[in-house]
Amino acid sequence: MILTRIAFIPLPPGQQPGFDHADVYRAQSPRASRLYVAHTGADRIEVIDCLTNSYLNSLRDVPGVAGVLIDSEQDFIFSSDRGCARVSIYRCSNETLLGRVIVGDRPNGLAYDPVRRRLFVFNIGNPPGANCTVSVIAVDELRVIATVPLPGRPRWAVYDAVTEHVYANVQKPAQIVVLSAKDLKIARAFNVPTAGPHGLAISDERLFCAADGGALVALDRDSGAVLGSVTLPGEPDVVMHDPASARLYVAIGAPGVVSVIDEPALGDAGDSRD
Repeated sequence: MILTRIAFIPLPPGQQPGFDHADVYRAQSPRASRLYVAHTGADRIEVIDCLTNSYLNSLRDVPGVAGVLIDSEQDFIFSSDRGCARVSIYRCSNETLLGRVIVGDRPNGLAYDPVRRRLFVFNIGNPPGANCTVSVIAVDELRVIATVPLPGRPRWAVYDAVTEHVYANVQKPAQIVVLSAKDLKIARAFNVPTAGPHGLAISDERLFCAADGGALVALDRDSGAVLGSVTLPGEPDVVMHDPASARLYVAIGAPGVVSVIDEPALGDAGDSRD
């Protein structure tokens, strides 16, 4: 399946280049759905209208913003403001700032437990890779209630409602750590057979890990057993899962492609090149 570009959306430039994570607010009316993009080099979150494919506005004063995570049902947008060791929390429907919480050094990946209303913030450390931690925020109290040490530099993280666990990639050692959302402790860790786990997605009982070594690896969610892998054409970043089409989309900065992977067979369905 080849992706077709349907729009090019100009955005206000930043002082420095660079974008990072993005997420979609799925409003009750599809006409009100919006895309929020971390514009790291501009210290802003750019807001895009999903219906018209046009730029709307910016959320400012988020220094070095790296992560954006949205919970549409509870109407939250979370951002990891890497430049000031902070998380910002907004009411997504009207973009009202609800509060800010100081966390560990260089926050990056985010995962949210909607049952306990806790945000898991994965901190890279300073220098990156040193003293890496997870800051656990009680969202209703706007405070950190626990800090969990990590074995290495964290990257993408996801919450799984079935197991009530947070799964997070660690760059080195190449692992996926499994954090109990209830006990706030690392329950176990799965070894990844490819260097540099980066992007992570979950579908039912499978984890999909896009690793710097140039592979998308499927692992069993509960045992960590490797189920299969696909070679990628470069070093990947984020991986997104589309349950409707049973496909995974892997962003690869060089050579500038999105690899489309068939989920059931882990067969490469093609690249979308710009």
